[in-house]
Amino acid sequence: MRVFLTVPPALKSHMQIPDLGLAYMATALRKQNHTVTILQAEKHGNHDDFTRALQEFRPDVLGIKTFSLEIASIRTCTEIARTLFPDIVIVLGGPHMSVIPSEESMAFFKEADFGVRGEGEIAFPRLLEVIESGSGRFEGVPGLIRRTENGIETQPSYFHRQLDDFDFPAWDLIDPRNYKDRWYFWSPEFPGAPILTSRGCPYRCTFCAQNVVNGKIIRRRSIERVLEEMELLMTRYGVVHFDFIDDNFLMDPQYVRSLCEAILARGWNVRWNCCGARLDYLDKDLVRLMDRAGCNVISVGFESGSQRVLDYMRKGIDKEGIRQKVRMITSNTSIRIMGLFILGFPTETEAETRETIRFILDLPLFLVSINTYIVMPGCEEYDRLIASGEVKPMDGSNIGLDEHVYAPRGMSLKRLGYLYNLAFFRFFLRPLTLYRILRYSWRRIPHFIDKALRKLIWQSAG
Repeated sequence: MRVFLTVPPALKSHMQIPDLGLAYMATALRKQNHTVTILQAEKHGNHDDFTRALQEFRPDVLGIKTFSLEIASIRTCTEIARTLFPDIVIVLGGPHMSVIPSEESMAFFKEADFGVRGEGEIAFPRLLEVIESGSGRFEGVPGLIRRTENGIETQPSYFHRQLDDFDFPAWDLIDPRNYKDRWYFWSPEFPGAPILTSRGCPYRCTFCAQNVVNGKIIRRRSIERVLEEMELLMTRYGVVHFDFIDDNFLMDPQYVRSLCEAILARGWNVRWNCCGARLDYLDKDLVRLMDRAGCNVISVGFESGSQRVLDYMRKGIDKEGIRQKVRMITSNTSIRIMGLFILGFPTETEAETRETIRFILDLPLFLVSINTYIVMPGCEEYDRLIASGEVKPMDGSNIGLDEHVYAPRGMSLKRLGYLYNLAFFRFFLRPLTLYRILRYSWRRIPHFIDKALRKLIWQSAG
């Protein structure tokens, strides 16, 4: 069968990085001899571009990766596809389908034939096998959502334990040389590529749904396979920089140690960033080893500078202990730290927001990513806010990456916006911060200008 995989045209987001999820799916489908193409429409343009690509490929099956931010765009894509090809099979996967009740999602996406919850590398090929055979035995497809005479039927999600079974992503369909952005967009090295060493998250942070989307058990690829993929990317695509985008890259110190030792043993002159970092797993010897093996930036989810808010989030970290870890890293290595923060978390007071701002300015951080709280479905905090009446059920208009759409009780959106701007400009307008960023990233200044223009165009279009 001819399978068209896509991320929808972006109305509320604008990153342009290779999509590993689609590429892993393409590999799984190719193993079953399906013909696959990938269109990252958030990279390539608007719904007209999507329409043209669909007409040129003429697929039997359309698979769309769904994000809660983009549900309006996704529905438009399904309507376009159904109009062009009335008999096309439309399958929706991705985070949104995993976190939203099946009845609700299928009612919203009226043109969709099926949905998949959880990982799709096993489910999607098996679904197409059932369709091709005409057996109708859909009960053997894990995580499948389908319409029946009695309503919506959903199979339990499935998370495969042996990640090496999935092989490498179809890099020929997401050539990293063709993407402008990076997971860490300030990295001057080009080309770079994202890479996964693990999936899953055992933590229960109230603002996050990753343990629903990727499972609660951490599953790791073998170090040998990770190294093979890195070598493939270096030799075939000229990749010189890697972004490890695991949810919990540093959770297993021995795994990280073994990976670093293997990189050094091979004599590779590579640089890499990592996210999903909990610094409580690090010691001085390990961070020095990471530094020697090419670690460049560690992205850390600090979230808040208030210990009460951290405890309410169930973040499971000690603010002062983490402060000591950051200073240990920056004083013993050349590794840069990026901090991720949330302002205006539910129940947060203005005094606690200001405490977070002081924490941001006190830490020796290279960069920060600051957001006001995003009301995202699938997490415990979202359910609590709905139940209490603080927010309405998600319709796509009340969430946004660069919008202030929620403020905790006792704080206005205008006031929260002021505090956000205060934090942003007080950090980035410090001479030392500007010097560090420009010294490291001056070659990417044209890219930053391009990114800013794209963001302005996106906001105007939205």
